Amino acid sequence: MNKLILFIFSVIILITLGFNFLNTSPTHSKMTTQEEHLKTSKNEVSKKEETTPIKTQIHIKRITETDSTLNDEIKLLLKKAEDLLQDSKDEEAIKLYNLIIKKTAKSNDPKLLKHFVTACMSKGYIYQIYLANENDMAIEAYNMIIDKFEKSDNIEFIQFYIDAKLRLSYLLPDDEKIEIYNELVSKFEKSNNHHIQEKIESMLISKSFQLMGRDDEEAMRVLDKVIERYQDKNATMELPENISFSILNNIELALITNNDSETYVDLAKKLMSNSADTKPLLDMLEILKNSQDLNQDEAFETWKDEHKDYRFENWSFHEVERWAYRIEDKETKERVSKYINAFINQKYNIPDKYSNTTVYENVPDNYNTTQMSYPDPYASQPSTDVYYNDNQENEVYTPIEENKVENATQEEIYQNDINDSKDEEIYADPYENSESYVYEPDPYAQEIYEATGEYPNPYE
Repeated sequence: MNKLILFIFSVIILITLGFNFLNTSPTHSKMTTQEEHLKTSKNEVSKKEETTPIKTQIHIKRITETDSTLNDEIKLLLKKAEDLLQDSKDEEAIKLYNLIIKKTAKSNDPKLLKHFVTACMSKGYIYQIYLANENDMAIEAYNMIIDKFEKSDNIEFIQFYIDAKLRLSYLLPDDEKIEIYNELVSKFEKSNNHHIQEKIESMLISKSFQLMGRDDEEAMRVLDKVIERYQDKNATMELPENISFSILNNIELALITNNDSETYVDLAKKLMSNSADTKPLLDMLEILKNSQDLNQDEAFETWKDEHKDYRFENWSFHEVERWAYRIEDKETKERVSKYINAFINQKYNIPDKYSNTTVYENVPDNYNTTQMSYPDPYASQPSTDVYYNDNQENEVYTPIEENKVENATQEEIYQNDINDSKDEEIYADPYENSESYVYEPDPYAQEIYEATGEYPNPYE
């Protein structure tokens, strides 16, 4: 009996151990672990799916808030820098611009990148204009924009790149300046963007401006490209100023180079008939052309009667003055010079009694002729907030003849001692051999003029 009980008890123990063995086998343990892991992973994924959108939204919101805050901060810094410039605290303004550049240089936000461009342009402007012998620093500032956007395919950023290149060009010798024009035209002339096309046309005009006096034939060919671009468009819109500039200047250059101008004259009559400048300028150039062979007193008197109030506001006589100086025949030179000077006097409203003088009698052949008949589109001073204030337009530089009194009026002409001495002229003849009257700016002022197209105001 006891043995039987012992046997049954032993069997129960073995069965129990067998079940435990089955439950703790490696295969079962592995399956159980994988199942539990899958359940755990599924729960974690489920939780992650629930929480991730919330976290992403928070992250995006924080970035937006940060950029918005930085944008406001940069605007304040720009305003402070502008105030410092107004107070002639250039060095302090540069420190603020450097801070702005540091804060925005690595941003991808278009607003912040505009501030980056403004700061670089402003910094370059200060070094270029106000701080003597610091052109290298100005070049460095413009190159920051160039390097940043050189490979950009964003239209707005491409325009930043072009503008910086053009500002840089005014710190370089003429040959290098022309190379930059060639590079930009070649790179962007096929762009479909209207604004970039306008810049291309302006660059071509600036290139012709640089060539005038050095290679007038090539200057004409460059302007021909501007005219052809307009004609290829079959444009019916109002004639752009660039086109009117190109047509009129090629009439002038045709005169200087002894080429036929009829094609350009016909274009002017066809495309520019509505302009108040067209007839006075065409008639004036016709008189100068004919004065090579015949006296033009009668034609000039007719011109004066028809255009007595016309003042050549956007026209420079430097190119025809240079042309007259190079005429070899003495009588022809005197006759041509007489009418050029008469038109210049008309521009400044100077009495006719001063018209019988010879232009460029004793002026060297390398006289500065880098003036345009119309404003150079890139000769204006850099705008310190051209990208910061979208409503502000760039100022355009309009050249006037050197050695002439600006805005002279008839009343001013007759003041002082004009009636006391009939033989003495109030305005010295700029073409006489008079060193005291030849304007020779100091090297620093000349450097600024070559960079910006304007001499610095000594009274600012």
